[in-house]
Amino acid sequence: MAASSDDRGNERAGGGDGEQEERTDGWMATYADMVTLLLTFFVLMFALSNVDNEKAELFLFAMSRDGITPEQFMEITERYSMDELDGSEWDDMFPYPPPGESDDDTGGAAREALEGLYIAINLYIEGEGISDDISVAFNGDFLMLTLSNDVWFDPGRADINPNMMDRAVVIGELLAANFLVAEPFEIVVAGHTDNVPMTNITMFPTNWHLSNARATNFLELLIEASHLEPWHFYTRSCGEYKPIASNDTPEGRQKNRRVEVMIQLANENPLWEDQFR
Repeated sequence: MAASSDDRGNERAGGGDGEQEERTDGWMATYADMVTLLLTFFVLMFALSNVDNEKAELFLFAMSRDGITPEQFMEITERYSMDELDGSEWDDMFPYPPPGESDDDTGGAAREALEGLYIAINLYIEGEGISDDISVAFNGDFLMLTLSNDVWFDPGRADINPNMMDRAVVIGELLAANFLVAEPFEIVVAGHTDNVPMTNITMFPTNWHLSNARATNFLELLIEASHLEPWHFYTRSCGEYKPIASNDTPEGRQKNRRVEVMIQLANENPLWEDQFR
């Protein structure tokens, strides 16, 4: 018996009500997923628009502090209401370990060696009466030597003054004497200038080039004197862009013309200049 025109139409349309219902259900599921995602998006946008900046800042501070675990954070938030915390409680409850001390004494020997280097260099500076030529600062993890460019280098030149060569050799020897192979230091030599434009542009087109050449020359002398592996050393050319005094006065410009030798424990915070500012 021939199929009716209605039956043929149903076959072309998909072959039956059951299959047609499945297509409708699939479309509804996709639509429901889309609505759910839109609802989630708007809820998220609403939540972000009502962030308590003070609480968010405290949370980020807490989670970024060395030694603070999520469990300790939850303990603190349960002990205090967030409104009562002003940040000072963290220093009391979870203080940073003093230099040379920690739960596992990690880096303790290296810190002692760094302190020994500081003492040796300081004694050398005081004994020679050269505090105007070299200064040293130490905070437990970082040691920084500052060399006055006006003494160590001639104006506009990158060669180390011959009269200062012996002092550079002594610094290298003291560095080697206090260096630990098991827990080595990282030595960063940074060159700085004032903001007076270069006149000898043939040799040094900018203060960048001059500061880089001075840092490199002193670094090479330290390596030669200490006989340490070169991979412990780095250079930085800062030019005129990290002054420590005003460039508006001769005294300020003199302070800005310097070479800094930063000696730190390996894998420590690389933003070492912030430790002495």
